[in-house]
Amino acid sequence: MDLTDFDQTKLTLPAKPRLSKEQKLYEAVLAAAIAADRQGLFLEVQTVLDQDPNLTADDVNTIFPSDRFQNAMEKRGIKTTKNPSLTLRQESFLQAYLNPMNLLTPQVLAKRMKISHTELDGWMRQKEFAGAFSAKAEDNLRKYIPIADQALGQLVQSGDMKAITFLNQLTGRFDPNASKASIDIPAMLMSVQDIILRHVLDPAVKRNIARELIALASGQSHLTALPEPTPTTDSDTITVEAE
Repeated sequence: MDLTDFDQTKLTLPAKPRLSKEQKLYEAVLAAAIAADRQGLFLEVQTVLDQDPNLTADDVNTIFPSDRFQNAMEKRGIKTTKNPSLTLRQESFLQAYLNPMNLLTPQVLAKRMKISHTELDGWMRQKEFAGAFSAKAEDNLRKYIPIADQALGQLVQSGDMKAITFLNQLTGRFDPNASKASIDIPAMLMSVQDIILRHVLDPAVKRNIARELIALASGQSHLTALPEPTPTTDSDTITVEAE
């Protein structure tokens, strides 16, 4: 071998690129998770923290749900949850209960999964479990929106008038309450009062009409207004002639 052109500087390995703080955190959580799994422990926040005293719960909660971490666990055959605050048993229950095909109540499903009523009640009181339950339910509901839109479209195409009306309401093209909402009832009653008072001459009668209309405008029965006595006229008097 001709060593005349041998470059000894190339024997030195290139320095490893410096890791960012995010990459260092990821590597630390990953190493702790692998160490916990090798001890036969299920990956939860505490079991991971026990492997590295420099980690905090916030560190684990930040890295755990990331796709990169979940993929790394899956490639190694390590069972975990996307939410480190849940046990595998809790997440299995959530997945089963929120399955679109599930028609069982939580209590019946828990009994079939050999989860006691006391244990389930305890889960429901946990902030982490309740939050995950709500989040998964909302996520499931969002998945149904395209299915609901498709079903609504099929009903509209078939000429279903209720579906057509609902679609128009949904898109804002038709609002059955719009005309009702646009009517100002108190203002309308005041206009009616003005019309009546222009044609009624007796002051006491005018005041009585005003009282009843005001009662109606305030949402009360017109009968709640106490009428003012009105003087009787000669036409109202019945005269009885003496024999």
